[in-house]
Formats: sequence, C-alpha cells, structure tokens
Amino acid sequence: MFWKNVNLFRFKPLSLVTKLMLFYSLSTIGILSAIGLFLYPTYLKMTEEINKIQPSHVTVECYEKIIITLLIGALSAIILGYFMARKGLNRLKEFERKMEQITADSLHDRINLNEWPKELISLGKKFNTMLDRIQGSFDQLSQFSSDIAHELRTPIHNLRGITELALSKEQYSDEYRHMLETSMNEYQHLSKLIENLLFLARSDHGQLTLNKEAINARNEILNLCDYYQAIADERQIKLTCHGDAIVSVDPTLFKRVINNLLTNALKYTKPNGEILIEIKSTDQHAVVSIHDTGDGIAEEHLTKIFDRFYRVDSSRSGKSGGLGLGLAIVKSIIDLHRGKLHIQSKVNSGTSVYIQLPSL
Repeated sequence: MFWKNVNLFRFKPLSLVTKLMLFYSLSTIGILSAIGLFLYPTYLKMTEEINKIQPSHVTVECYEKIIITLLIGALSAIILGYFMARKGLNRLKEFERKMEQITADSLHDRINLNEWPKELISLGKKFNTMLDRIQGSFDQLSQFSSDIAHELRTPIHNLRGITELALSKEQYSDEYRHMLETSMNEYQHLSKLIENLLFLARSDHGQLTLNKEAINARNEILNLCDYYQAIADERQIKLTCHGDAIVSVDPTLFKRVINNLLTNALKYTKPNGEILIEIKSTDQHAVVSIHDTGDGIAEEHLTKIFDRFYRVDSSRSGKSGGLGLGLAIVKSIIDLHRGKLHIQSKVNSGTSVYIQLPSL
C-alpha cells in the first residue's frame, strides 16, 4: 500500500540553535510560573486586603500586569537564548571553515583554541591531534617515495652505464663476463629491494597471513648461528646463544627477524668482538635479546632506526649493501605477532635488541 511509504508529518529537523532557544525559553517560563505559583497565596491575601479599601478592578489590573510580565520575560528569554546559542556555536562554523580549507599543502595549520568555549575545546584538541597524525603519515609517505626513487635510481644508473660501455666498443670475453657479473649484482639488489617493499606493503594492508606454530626458539636460532659461524670466525667474532623457550610464531618470519638482526650485528661489530643471544621464558612471553659489542647508535637516531630507508650512516650502509629496510621489516613482523620490540645502544659500546613474543 502506497500510503505506508508516505510520511504525513514530514517536518524539517530543527537546528541546534532553535532547539537551544526553545529549551532556554521553556525553562525560563517554567521558572517564572513556579515563582508565580509559589507567591500566589501571598498575592491573594494582599488583594483581599486591597479590596477592603479599593474596588475590585485593582485585582484585575494586577493580574494583567503579571501576565504581561510573564510574556515579556518569555520573549526576552527567547531572544536572549537565540543570541547566546548563536554566539556559542560560532566556533563550530570556524571549525567547518577550517575543515574546508585544509589540503595536502596546509596540513600544518591548526585551530587556535585560546578563545574557544570550554565545551568545544576537547573537540578542537582532538581535531588538531588528528591533523598531527595525518601530517606525520603524509610526511613519512613523501619521504618514503623520495627514498624509493633514490634507491631505484642508483642501480638503474649503474646498469645503464655498464650497458652503454659494453655497446660503445668491442670487448673481450673476460670483460663481457665482468660486466654481466656486475649487472647481476645490480639485478639482485633491485630484486631484494622490490621484495622488501612488497613485503612491507602487504604487511601495512593486512595481506599477510601468519602460520603460527609452536617452535623451539633456541633450535631455530642455533641453525642460523651455524650458517653465520663462518663469517663470525673470519672476523674473529665470538657468537654464542644461551637460554631456551617455546614460542608461538610463524617460523619463516621468525627466522627472517633473527636473520636481519644477526646480519646487522655482524656488519657493525668490530673484529675480536662478541655477539650474545639470550633467550628467556616467562609464563606468557618469551624474550629474545641480541647483544653486540659493535659501533653502537647515537641516542638521537634510536627513535628513527625502524623507519623505512633510515640509515644512521648512509655512506657506510651504501658500501655494505644495506637498503635501510631490515629493521623496518623486523618491526613489521613483530607487530604482526603482537609482540614488542625495544633497542638500547651506546656509541662505541654496542647495541642490544630485545624482542618479546608470545610463548607457550
């Protein structure tokens, strides 16, 4: 039936100003009425005394004045409520204008809350905090894009130079072989970069699935230590592992975390240094800590080392083949496992990385 879809009382919703004005005026009328009812018995006694002296028209005149006073009070309340509501909500119009003006180039603008009413200050603070988060993410994305362009430009430039050299003149077979080997290194660099970027992108968008298993952390770490033992022996670095724990993790991703951290420790630990891996287990968590006696990291860098492409020493990282993504991947994997990651370091004394993971 068509009339079921017809709203016979289709009124336009009242604005907040109108609602406040009506509420204020009705409250005022109610207060005045309550005062009038409270004083009514006294008024009757007064009118009886007056009627003994003067005619009854005095009582009628008093009634008329009271009614006029109530009407004037109600009208004043309506007008006063309207202007008070309008003034109180003017800041919301300013808030609306600010939202319309914000663009990618004006994310640094903030609302000045000095003259805002108490009721709206909390809203303004949360809006400014939201802009801080958006600006931080936007700046990080811009820096990330710039870093990607820089990382891709270097190997592509190298490949182009090698190709131009090979085509410029006739080469011997050994020279061609050397050029191909150099090109292969650049291809591997590009492949590793793309693989890491894809991993981080999938992690950010929740496209990675964890295949958690209960594994022995010590056994997995010892296998990786055996793999890196030759490098450690060559550099005369003592590599040891103590402790034991059963952790609930994705085995492949867990190996990747330890692999990245061990690679960094070996890369920056000086000859005759030491790398110690400790595994501790509690009722709910397992803590894997990796301590090295390497170069260490200055305090001002500690809050940024998990950012993508961030390098404490870009020239040193470039020579060692680092992409500046290893620690970012470690943090991403730990976050996926709902674990915690903490790092302590002191220049020329070494670095300690602590990983907290769910245990069984």
